[in-house]
Amino acid sequence: MTQRTGSNAEVRQLQALLALSRELMQVDKPPAALALAGRALAELGGVDDALLLVRGEVSHDIGFDRAGMPHAAGRGHAWHGPALARLEGGPEDDAMPDPRTLLVGVPVRHAMAALAAGWPDAGTPAEQARRRRLLGTVLELSVATLCRISARDALEDLVSTQYAQMAGTARAHADELARRDDAEDAMRALALTDILTGLNNRRGFFVQAEHMFRLARRKRASCMVIYADIDGLKQVNDQLGHETGDQLIRDAAAVLRESLRDTDVLARLGGDEFVAFALNDVHPRVILSRLRENLHAFNLMQDRTYALSISAGVVRCDTGSETPLLDYVQRADREMYAHKRSCLH
Repeated sequence: MTQRTGSNAEVRQLQALLALSRELMQVDKPPAALALAGRALAELGGVDDALLLVRGEVSHDIGFDRAGMPHAAGRGHAWHGPALARLEGGPEDDAMPDPRTLLVGVPVRHAMAALAAGWPDAGTPAEQARRRRLLGTVLELSVATLCRISARDALEDLVSTQYAQMAGTARAHADELARRDDAEDAMRALALTDILTGLNNRRGFFVQAEHMFRLARRKRASCMVIYADIDGLKQVNDQLGHETGDQLIRDAAAVLRESLRDTDVLARLGGDEFVAFALNDVHPRVILSRLRENLHAFNLMQDRTYALSISAGVVRCDTGSETPLLDYVQRADREMYAHKRSCLH
């Protein structure tokens, strides 16, 4: 029961972090991003105090109180020294002298931002590991959002100014340029990637697939949309637990990836649903046949407590029409459900 409760708590925390990621994508001002980050630290982490430090020619501290409210924090803050040392190439193990306090930096090497937080008690080793993962994720999401805002809004406030100064330093110094590029790649991947499977998320799918769809229209090339979902995910979650359900989702992602070409765009839309866009001259039946063969091989070879089953629908795109890509995604969704219903009768 304890293990199941812990698993459910992890799932709830992951769902909350995914919700935080979606909310951060929608904000366009640094104070709003900091407010969301503070709320996550208070509600998900239960921190007593927190400090965010962003790298720049002149460093600035943003503090968070127990309620998660952000405020300007002076250099006299007790954690300013360790956080600044982390940005200046300090140890990467994020050690702090007080066991009730944790410090994380992103990226792990050549950190551009650091986040320190404290709790009333040190907690168990498992609790400390959970806290560290939470701090790292909140920091990554917050810094990615702040950098996106600073690039678009001409660096309107304190954090934006820091990013501009770092970018200017990067242009002047090759080593700083390499660090910035690594950070930007990580932020872009975080914004466009599904955390559980490593595939594109919904936003990542449309960013890539829309570009390929426009190319197919210009060249009048054959293309198609594949919509798929996992059969029986709810039963697996209910009977075997959400950790097993997550593994089922990862297995489905791997089989779908194996059934498509490397150049095809594959994404997890959320839950048990996947979508793919393919530039391909083959008939849709060929793709569905390949998927069935790979599913059969997987179920024969993998030692799992469940059988993997995927329903899929495929529609060809008319590149001579003005029909948007989203319409073809919805048509493929309906085709998939029609196929699922026909298999049930």
